[in-house]
Amino acid sequence: MNATIARPVWFGDEDRPAFGWFHSPHDGLARGGAVICPPLGFNYFQSHYALRLLAERLAASGWCALRFDYDGTGDSAGSNDDPGRVDAWLATVRSAVALVRQAGVDGISIVGMRFGATLAAQVVAADGQTDQVVLWDPCASGRSFLREQRAISTITLGAPTDPPDGSVEIPGTRYDAVTAGEIEGVSIAKCRPPLARRVLVLTRADRPAHRSLLDPSLASQELSHQEATGQAEFMDQYPPDQVLPDAAIGAIVQWLGEGARARPVATRAPRTAGPGRVGRDRSGGRIVEAPVSVPPVGLFGALTYAQDVPVSAGRPTVVFLNVANQHHVGPNRLWAEWSRAWAMEGTRSLRLDLSGLGDSPHRQGEHGRWECFKPEAFDDVVDAVRWASPEDPSNVVLIGLCSGGYQALESALVVRARSVVAINPFVVFDPAEVRAGLPLDLRRRVVLSDDGPAGSGRWITELVRQGTDTLLICGDTELGLVRKMVTAARLRRLQRSGGLRLEHLAGLQHDLFIADQRNLVTRLVTEHVLSR
Repeated sequence: MNATIARPVWFGDEDRPAFGWFHSPHDGLARGGAVICPPLGFNYFQSHYALRLLAERLAASGWCALRFDYDGTGDSAGSNDDPGRVDAWLATVRSAVALVRQAGVDGISIVGMRFGATLAAQVVAADGQTDQVVLWDPCASGRSFLREQRAISTITLGAPTDPPDGSVEIPGTRYDAVTAGEIEGVSIAKCRPPLARRVLVLTRADRPAHRSLLDPSLASQELSHQEATGQAEFMDQYPPDQVLPDAAIGAIVQWLGEGARARPVATRAPRTAGPGRVGRDRSGGRIVEAPVSVPPVGLFGALTYAQDVPVSAGRPTVVFLNVANQHHVGPNRLWAEWSRAWAMEGTRSLRLDLSGLGDSPHRQGEHGRWECFKPEAFDDVVDAVRWASPEDPSNVVLIGLCSGGYQALESALVVRARSVVAINPFVVFDPAEVRAGLPLDLRRRVVLSDDGPAGSGRWITELVRQGTDTLLICGDTELGLVRKMVTAARLRRLQRSGGLRLEHLAGLQHDLFIADQRNLVTRLVTEHVLSR
């Protein structure tokens, strides 16, 4: 495979930019350009790493490929609560197509997954100049997308899907009534055919394809149908139990390559992103975010700060850690929302991708892709805090949920962090090194094994004694695990000392998929962090 280059980019409206990654062959010669449209909702978080792999493999096959976040999602500017969501998402797709065209490629192809395929179809139908289109497990309409997600909320979470205000709640996202209505109005059947010269529709074997996806007029020359191989194992499993859809990715790369008509041409990659404005503070000052590369491995992170609000002397830098195999925007985008809100108060934040996760590379000698609890994460956090707070690497607040909560607690002991916030920390698992037949890494003191906790529960006392201000937010199951490791008397004693705050939220859903629970946790964590 040819060497490739991936560069973070801002594009679209300079005052409200979208964020993406532009992948290209190392020699700058490309035989086409591909725009990759992600899904929405929790599907977006599930698909991030797979779409990264797709872009990398396309670049290795001689393509320029852009993957991106829609307005108000991921790392892009804006909020899910802003008006005109569907129009804004479609505008992001159009801006993405324009960016790839500006690179000078001959021929544009679009790959859309789930509701991203539905949005992509609207844009290419109006554009009329797209060469090839891949609809990967597409939602035939916004109505079917919301219906499916509502069912998941009801069956899996037991959550109300139709609040009294007319909004619609799906896992990890709540759309107001207006936005829900706009989403329901989008459908592939309403698109004027053909979408492109060639169209590939990848559908699941366990779900019949909607008739709008079988219409031969979707393509002017060739309409192909294939199975979306591995989609159930990929999209129906929650992290970290997903299986990457390697076969589907390979099929897409092959199909696009077979249809490429152009010889490789010299291309002009867009400028690598520097600090970009993602909001304004109360006085109108700029909230900016800068994509950063943390040495020596080149871990990817997003550094957020208020350009015109000086960081108070001695104020710690907040470092957010991955949740399972998700990327740095955090569970249901909370890390991005918190970092931007806290920047208004002068707090600087780094949203970090641990090695091999999100947009970070692997460490040398690493194997596997989605290991959430690997010992290399200890080194990742040490590198990050040394980079983020070079004068005093301990002057940080480590924040994580689930596996990130576990790693935040462990790493707080290692770097003697000023504060740690662990939300529903997942502490019961078989460490990677133990599964490989190696001894338990000596830095592990929090993990709970069949033989009892590695440190017999002393870790929580050590955190308080070393001066790490500790906030634990636990649902029922997670509180039970903490109590299994630490006696109730010790917990009461540590809380009286002021160094530990333990918040038990009865019925708290582990992944914070429910909006009211996310709002409650947001208030607790914001008050805790900003008061420190």
